[in-house]
Amino acid sequence: MRIIQITPYYPPRIGGVPNVTRELSERLAKKGHQVEVFTSDIDCNKGKLRLIKNLKIHYLRSWQFAHTPIIPSLLFKLLKISKDSIMHVHIAQAFVPEIVYLVSKIKRISYIAHVHGDIISSGKYGFLLPLYKKLFIKIILSKAKKVICLSKDYKQFINKNYGINESKIIVIPNGVSEKYFMNKAKKINKIPNLLFVGRLSVEKNIPKLIEATSLLKNKVILHIIGEGEKKEDLKKLILEKGIKNIILHGEKTGKELINFYKHADIFLLASSCEGLPLTLLEAMASQTPIIASNVRGIREIAGNVGILVSPPTSENFAIEIDKLIENKKIREKLAEKGRRKAKEYDWDRVIVKIEEIYR
Repeated sequence: MRIIQITPYYPPRIGGVPNVTRELSERLAKKGHQVEVFTSDIDCNKGKLRLIKNLKIHYLRSWQFAHTPIIPSLLFKLLKISKDSIMHVHIAQAFVPEIVYLVSKIKRISYIAHVHGDIISSGKYGFLLPLYKKLFIKIILSKAKKVICLSKDYKQFINKNYGINESKIIVIPNGVSEKYFMNKAKKINKIPNLLFVGRLSVEKNIPKLIEATSLLKNKVILHIIGEGEKKEDLKKLILEKGIKNIILHGEKTGKELINFYKHADIFLLASSCEGLPLTLLEAMASQTPIIASNVRGIREIAGNVGILVSPPTSENFAIEIDKLIENKKIREKLAEKGRRKAKEYDWDRVIVKIEEIYR
């Protein structure tokens, strides 16, 4: 099959949507499908990815407006694709889905809409988001051949908020790479290592984790892995509070990232909303107990293998972190339950389901 993946961002840009798109594209290409990716060139200053057989990546010149990539040439590029192509658009920001919808109308090519989570407002233009959803997202989803979402919670959300028939919505969760699974039990650190991995953005609520760390009774070290628009604000907050046990490591990938999971005692996630975070699956695979906010996109995966904080205040996070540090048996139990559940999220199963939809 000839598959066109359209996504706002793609590696080397970090983030869940870029990583999921990469996993799908590379695995589909290795199965013999002809795959092309159309994306922005934002954050590609470190170099673009080396191509593999059957996979072609088009990094198109772009700029950002209100944390959203603007890709002027995307419309013209997509108008040139062959009519036997299947368009698969990853919905995480504005502008890109609208272009796919327009190309579909002009060329009469079906498309699949892959919803990675609810788009949230950020920046000074965030007040326009409700109107955008009402005018555009509803139409884009209704005209898609199929809508992929990551959980049953999101299926109900899409059905209720956008009026999309449930028969059209297919739940396909993200997968987790085999490289994150550990073959032996973890060693316990004398001073517990707390870990956050993700984009340093508004919805991740990292200031809550910083505040929670300052409230703990137990000594810990909080390792924050990632880059993003809120990095400087986080540095200032840490300095203002005079906290010495928080380290901002920046972006880490490959073996370096796996090593952080390997030595982590507790994984923290305080997001206000999520789709299905890859970092949760990675933590579970690496036998790292999870403490996370009780919100859509997290509760379905971590509900019975981690600790959900509700309401997810800094004080409540601190209470749960102290409890877990002081109870070794619960840590071990959650670590094993998480590892077993992570085994269910296999990329090979995901690819089979995606192929079924394409057919």
